[in-house]
Amino acid sequence: MPRLTLALSSLFLIASSAFAQQPSLRNTVFIFASSSSDAGGARVDSAYGASFDRMFGDRFSAELSVSSERARRFVELVGPTSEPVYATVTTHLYPLDLNVSYQLLTNSRWRPYIGGGMRYVKDTFHAAARHISFVASQTIDPEVSGGIALQFNPAIGVRLDAKQVLGSYRSKVADPEFKASLGVSVRF
Repeated sequence: MPRLTLALSSLFLIASSAFAQQPSLRNTVFIFASSSSDAGGARVDSAYGASFDRMFGDRFSAELSVSSERARRFVELVGPTSEPVYATVTTHLYPLDLNVSYQLLTNSRWRPYIGGGMRYVKDTFHAAARHISFVASQTIDPEVSGGIALQFNPAIGVRLDAKQVLGSYRSKVADPEFKASLGVSVRF
């Protein structure tokens, strides 16, 4: 009996020390779809993207995100010798976000966070029939972000994220000021 107790105790100590030495999951990849909306005279039909997040300590993280947005816009094209032509053009935007976040809870399956950072967008569109390319605007704006992640296990979760661009002249940019995203996160 003492040998069995010693063997079980040894097995417990070895298993617990091996579990404690597993590497922490500091990196996250988030694949998401965003809400559609109107902005800058355009209708954003679809938006999706991916982000990479790196934890620094237990509470702070930095995230780089890129998304792809498809928008339609009704424009008036005027040439030097012709009548105005009205057309619906399609544009693709690839906004970049760089944010720093603060994790409010770290020892829970629910992981709310708040943060802030910058958003870069260059809005161009092409009218192929007229061979016209137009740069509507490009902006670098501050933004605030927040959201919550629900971890199903240490590696897989679902995340709801919201970003709001702060005070900027964005009337010509087809990128909405408010974005809500829902997707899957994988930690490694």
